[in-house]
Amino acid sequence: MAVRLLVPSVALAVLLLSVFFAQRDATSTLSQNVRAQAWAEQGVSRDYQSLTLLLDMETGVRGFLLTHDRQFLEPWLSARTAFPASSSVLVGLEAHRGTVELGLAKRIESGGESYIRDFAVPEIRAVEANPRSGVSLAAAAVEGKRRVDALRVMYTELIKLDEQPAAPAEQRAQAAAGRASGYELAGLAAALVLLVVSAVYLRRGVLGPIRRVGNVADEMAAGDLSVRVEPASAAELSRLAGSFNAMADALRDGHERLEDQAADLRRSEAFLDSMLEHIPNMLFVKDASDLRFVRFNRAGEQLLGYSRDELIGKSVYDLFAADEADFFTTQDRDALASGLPLDIPEDPIRTRRDGVRYLHTKKIPVLDERGEPQYLLGISEDVTERKRADEVVREAREQAERANRAKSEFLSRMSHELRTPLTSILGFGQLLEMDGVSESQREPIHYILESGRHLLQLINEVLDISRIETGGLTIHPEPVAVRALLRDVVAIVAPIAAERSVRVETVPPEPDCHVMADPQRLKQVLLNLLSNAIKYNRDAGEVMIVCERAGPNLRIHVRDTGRGIPADRLSEAFTPFERLGAEHDDIEGTGLGLALSDHLMEIMGGTLTVQSEPGVGSTFTAQLKLAAGVDQGDAVDGTVEIPKHDQLDASPAVRLLYVEDDIANIKLVERVLQRRPAITVEATGQGRLGIELARHDPPDVMVLDLHLPDLTGEQVLAALRSDARTEHIPVIILTADASADRATRLRDLGADAYLTKPLDVPRFLAAVDELLLTGALIPQ
Repeated sequence: MAVRLLVPSVALAVLLLSVFFAQRDATSTLSQNVRAQAWAEQGVSRDYQSLTLLLDMETGVRGFLLTHDRQFLEPWLSARTAFPASSSVLVGLEAHRGTVELGLAKRIESGGESYIRDFAVPEIRAVEANPRSGVSLAAAAVEGKRRVDALRVMYTELIKLDEQPAAPAEQRAQAAAGRASGYELAGLAAALVLLVVSAVYLRRGVLGPIRRVGNVADEMAAGDLSVRVEPASAAELSRLAGSFNAMADALRDGHERLEDQAADLRRSEAFLDSMLEHIPNMLFVKDASDLRFVRFNRAGEQLLGYSRDELIGKSVYDLFAADEADFFTTQDRDALASGLPLDIPEDPIRTRRDGVRYLHTKKIPVLDERGEPQYLLGISEDVTERKRADEVVREAREQAERANRAKSEFLSRMSHELRTPLTSILGFGQLLEMDGVSESQREPIHYILESGRHLLQLINEVLDISRIETGGLTIHPEPVAVRALLRDVVAIVAPIAAERSVRVETVPPEPDCHVMADPQRLKQVLLNLLSNAIKYNRDAGEVMIVCERAGPNLRIHVRDTGRGIPADRLSEAFTPFERLGAEHDDIEGTGLGLALSDHLMEIMGGTLTVQSEPGVGSTFTAQLKLAAGVDQGDAVDGTVEIPKHDQLDASPAVRLLYVEDDIANIKLVERVLQRRPAITVEATGQGRLGIELARHDPPDVMVLDLHLPDLTGEQVLAALRSDARTEHIPVIILTADASADRATRLRDLGADAYLTKPLDVPRFLAAVDELLLTGALIPQ
């Protein structure tokens, strides 16, 4: 009995031992397999996490390089911080898989660090320090993408390896199952009676927990990552459940991270799309191979009048006329062939609703890592309204220029018409004054001459201001000796000052002081300031001229002791025709002198300012650049000398031919030249007749007007200088045209003297005497 009991007991023991060893081997092998699977799943999750960080870095860097928008650096900074830790964890995980996986992980870690250190950081710093052109930045973006694409290949290979089942673990499981089966057969042979008990035990103690693990795995495969395996009573099965649950936790964490990263990627794409959609300029992208549209933003739809669905996948030949499409296509091909951005300042395009619009377009080739064009990016700004505004401004400018020319022509004509009668008035008045008159006649003649000169001054000032406004006034700056110029100006105004007992004192600069100015125009300014200081002064007042160096400039202060100018009216001092209250007095003036002086100082590169205190006086300051390093002898002293000669003898006879169509002017010149008995005056009113007379019987000197009924004076002078029979005849231009440019041009054509009307009798006689004496026509 004991034996019978012993045998089953031994058999049971054998069976239990076999079951125990089988269960232990199977459980251990399954646990190892599950752990390996868990490592693999966790490795795949880490692979994707590391790859996502790398792509975030590349996207941020490329966006910043192409747009210079620092918002793209936010994902770059976040990914740059997390990537080293992630790649390090990846290397640790792959150490449990095999040498191939570990090698790939280390290459990925090294390549990612190289991308950050050798490419991304230097490029970002370079752009922040000095933004570059679109071409170099696009090339840099292509280089960054090439580096990342090389790493993506490694990631793809690593993920494939991590997703493969662990074959050695399966083989160990099969081997363990074989051993378990041997033990069970031995136990069954020893104790068949205990088979049922063993089967029940295996079913409940081993197969049940394993089946539960399989069911939970199926639920996880269906998408429920929240399920877990309950621990079994056996330690090995309990460890198996723990390993499986750890794998489930890793999968859940990886899935959540992938979801977060996908959400971040979607947000980045949404941000980029929103930015492109809200750009106010038209933006489009064409495929480089067939030039069909692949992207269009909202501004492009609104500009062209086509919906996005009507544009995507179409070419310009589907939307525009053939010639217009040919024009656009040629531009596209030129940009793609060169690989460089193409800037088109004005690109006409016909829209669906708004007719022809004008665009400023930039077409930029988008290249791949090999430098081949893949896309063509276009950015267009609608400049139609700006173009129309420019046309309006241009038309207005042309109208203004036409108006200025018309005004100048009118003023020139009016000047001529006014100067012509003034020539007779002032000329005959001067002759009466020079011939000697009675005391009763002297005062009327004086008023005639003063009124005529006042009118002449007004004409000159109006013409000067008009020329300045139209840019027609030419100046000839040169070094001017200030001391000599002041001496000459003071001498001119001395009689005016004496009439009112006004004392004029000068504190001149050193003798070698020179300024850069037009000598005649500077003299005109100073005469104006001095005459005003005298006219608007009190009787027995004082005028002080003080020169003061101010760095590279010289300031000439003209101070008076007059009534002064109220502070609220100082701004009107340089306004044309504004006399600041003096218009109510009996002081002569036009109100143009200060305005003209201000303009003259400005075009000579200087300034004219005023300070005044009512009841004390005013100070006008003219400031000009000093002409350093100029000797006194090299400068112009501003003094105009009129040659003076003794009256010509009565013999031999001298013939003067006067070409003039105004009888009064002819009579005046004849009367003036009566003071030169040796001169016989011949006159003609026709330019052609004057040329013929000069050719057949050359005169000793000619006086020529510029405004003739048949020819201009310039044409007459040119004809005279081009003919050997007349080229030697001295010619004096006597005209109402006081333009400096005209005077220069006539002298260049060969005029010997240029005098303006009204006739200044002494100056005219001096010019005639100078030419005749220089030509040795009159004996001395």
